[in-house]
Amino acid sequence: MTDIFAYLGGVFLMISFLPQIVKSAQTRSMGDFSWGLLVATAASALSYEVYAVQLGLFPVIIMNGVFLVTVFWAMAMKWRYDGVASAG
Repeated sequence: MTDIFAYLGGVFLMISFLPQIVKSAQTRSMGDFSWGLLVATAASALSYEVYAVQLGLFPVIIMNGVFLVTVFWAMAMKWRYDGVASAG
């Protein structure tokens, strides 16, 4: 029963992040995302992933893993659409 909260947390995390990612893909602009935000978000998600793996928290591993892939997708779009010259 408690696993449901881990899955819900992951779903709500994705709901909060995904609309902006979709909009950025449609407009081919990642100007609203800074490299600092993306790197900090990736570091946070990676840290939680390591923590979840160490404790065997499979719902967190799954949901956070999906979020981590989404963050890396956003970083790839930032690189492609805005280039590395916009780093900062």
